[in-house]
Amino acid sequence: MRLVEEQTGGAIKVSDFYPVPVVVPVSKAVGALKDKRYVEFTAHPHCGMATFVFVEEGKLKPVTRYGNIEKFRGSLEKVYLDAAKGSKSKAKLRLVGSARHIKFSFLRKYVLRVLMEGDYQSLGDFARSALMISSMHFMDPYNFDLERVKRCVIHYAVPDGRIIPFCTMNSIHRPEVEKKMGMPLKEWQSKHKVEISQPF
Repeated sequence: MRLVEEQTGGAIKVSDFYPVPVVVPVSKAVGALKDKRYVEFTAHPHCGMATFVFVEEGKLKPVTRYGNIEKFRGSLEKVYLDAAKGSKSKAKLRLVGSARHIKFSFLRKYVLRVLMEGDYQSLGDFARSALMISSMHFMDPYNFDLERVKRCVIHYAVPDGRIIPFCTMNSIHRPEVEKKMGMPLKEWQSKHKVEISQPF
């Protein structure tokens, strides 16, 4: 993240990045208001950092330049709690009130449809308008942290039916899985009657 700040001449700062689960209140609030479940990126905070960047007037502008992310996030947590307790009217009023933490032009242009509609199209339009810059801190045997593994959101599905957290696959399980389920190329070609003439 320091290198991003350095290489963008300070246009994107280290302080513009947040842990991945910072977006959970958005999913929970919209889901509670719409009686739906949305994906919640509940990874451990040490697993990754991200920011959204927009291009305005030819310049990079991180999402943090458009408002107070912490206050907006806090408001959305309260929206979720109100809606979850059955007080959707109060939750909707609180949602409207949360707008004070975001610049109106940004809210109208990028966020409002996501909060109000919460559908695939509105999320897709947001994603096409933004550049997400993210980093992941993958673990290896030297910095393995069980608390992070418990909250893993990226998994491998292996042929024997197991679902294996990403970092444990690479630091613990891969040799055993490959030995048990792997097959030499010639044997695979013979079995599947496929000729591979070009190198991968």
